[in-house]
Amino acid sequence: MSYKVLSLKWRPQTFDDIVGQDHVTKTLINAFKLDRVAQGYMFTGPRGVGKTTTARILSRALNAEGGAKYDFDPTSNLSLEIAEGRALDVLEIDGASNRGIEEIRNLREQIKFAPMVGNYKVIIIDEVHMLTNPAFNALLRTLEEPPAHGKFIFCTTDIHKVPATIISRCQRFDFNRISTDTIISRINFILDKESVSYDLDSLQIIARKADGSMRDALSILDQVISFCGSEINYDKTVIALGVIPTDLYFDYTNALLSKNGGELLSSLNKFLSFGVPAEEVVNGISNHIKSLLYAQIDKGKDLLDMNQENKKKYIVHSSNWDNRDLLRCTQVLMDVSSHIRRSDDPYLLLEFTSLKLLEMDKSVSIESLLASTSNESDEDSLSNNTNEERIEKVQEIVVKNDDTNLPENVRVDEKSNDKNKREDISEVEIEVSSDKKDEVKNIDIIDQKVLSDSIVEENSETIIENIKPKENYFDNESKTVTKTSKKIDLKTIKEKWQIFIDSVHIKKPSIASILDKSEPIEVSGPDIVFEINSTLDFHVSMIEKNRDIINEILSEEYGIGTSFKVLKGSEKNNKSSVEQVLTDSTDSEQDEKVRDKVVDLFDGEILT
Repeated sequence: MSYKVLSLKWRPQTFDDIVGQDHVTKTLINAFKLDRVAQGYMFTGPRGVGKTTTARILSRALNAEGGAKYDFDPTSNLSLEIAEGRALDVLEIDGASNRGIEEIRNLREQIKFAPMVGNYKVIIIDEVHMLTNPAFNALLRTLEEPPAHGKFIFCTTDIHKVPATIISRCQRFDFNRISTDTIISRINFILDKESVSYDLDSLQIIARKADGSMRDALSILDQVISFCGSEINYDKTVIALGVIPTDLYFDYTNALLSKNGGELLSSLNKFLSFGVPAEEVVNGISNHIKSLLYAQIDKGKDLLDMNQENKKKYIVHSSNWDNRDLLRCTQVLMDVSSHIRRSDDPYLLLEFTSLKLLEMDKSVSIESLLASTSNESDEDSLSNNTNEERIEKVQEIVVKNDDTNLPENVRVDEKSNDKNKREDISEVEIEVSSDKKDEVKNIDIIDQKVLSDSIVEENSETIIENIKPKENYFDNESKTVTKTSKKIDLKTIKEKWQIFIDSVHIKKPSIASILDKSEPIEVSGPDIVFEINSTLDFHVSMIEKNRDIINEILSEEYGIGTSFKVLKGSEKNNKSSVEQVLTDSTDSEQDEKVRDKVVDLFDGEILT
């Protein structure tokens, strides 16, 4: 007898044998109990999760001996014929090879005939999304109102390719990916029946590699049994499947954490020696970092899909990482994963990406930055207080030492005569005799924050040549700055007037359009008087609203602090405009006379 692969040998035969799809099996069982079986079903989901198997079990339940029932006998003759694909009343076709309109017409003809042996005529179309649009359209009418003995069951992995008109005529069931624990439990059951010993770590590897597909898991299990024989262990499973050991991922992240480039490159060479594609290596590293992130979260630890020993290892290792650094690494890996598929040398790109991760600095929390900034501010405050005390000491000596207290060869000349308002003091000039020049010291309080105590001694023996007090040291009031007035003539203004308009256009194009044909006509004190080519008050108000901007640009272009006055267009311009309108009106009257003569001459008619 030929060997039968595990995925076929252990294929579910009843609703109770189906695992991981409880929401589907429970609904179908209740439909039989309540006698509410629909005329069409649409099963959708990823590969290897039981869509076609469920369709066959449903067809066997519909054609059970003694009437449709969910708890049918799978060993009956008709049930076995359906399972083996020999039943005349159950027709299973592949949508990829029977996708045309002619095949669908044949199905419509066949479903019209009553079942020969069973209770229903059942048509199963696998991969139904492969049908053409005309084929779907030909199926619509029959699917909506099939004969009483007809049932349709469709299976697809790409539900978005199926027209909504087909889906709306069926009951849709979405099959889920099967969890790792469910796959392990099923493999455990099969291995016990097959009398094969195993360890849980090996089953974990098989279940993770299956990626939610029970059929893939059983196919992988077949491969592992062929390599390991009657005893499956972790080391042999890793070799048989070419899976990268978890320890190698830990070596990689440890090298990143310790900034050890040698260990990092060594781990990359080990990845290469396993013969695993670079894309899978990136996915493996990303999943490894995801597990580290989960291990940092209390409830996330329960989501780690691994044995207790590996869980403890991840928890210990994750404590050395900042979750912000792990997230940054994940972002870099996600960005490179989209490029690595198209790269001519994927492993070279992986090496560069790894070196980039190696050079990334560790994350710093905002709290620590604020704390360090606060400490620096406190230190600066203490330093400023000390500097202010020293400056006040200098100021007291300068103010208190008037002409009577200073040496004879030193004269103090204050710019302000009001001694009660020292805040107005802007400069203190001290003349020094020629024989004391070597004792002169210059102090610029604006450029230096710290004044040495040695600058001014208590006996005032040190001779100061020039002291320029920093603004606001004597008080908190700002000094008044008076701009020097500068005269400018009308000729200069006219020469630069277009440059001024261009500058306005950069900041306010709408205002520049009004000023476009303006002309300066007079300089009245600090004001420039110009006339705009418009008689509208609206244009004048627009210019007035933007007075600050125009004043600023005038100051920039002419180098003076100035203002302006604006005048509307002169009456002369208004008069010329009226004359133009009258001229146009006269021309219009002449045109009408010519038109009337042409109509009379040719006996024509004016069409409006």
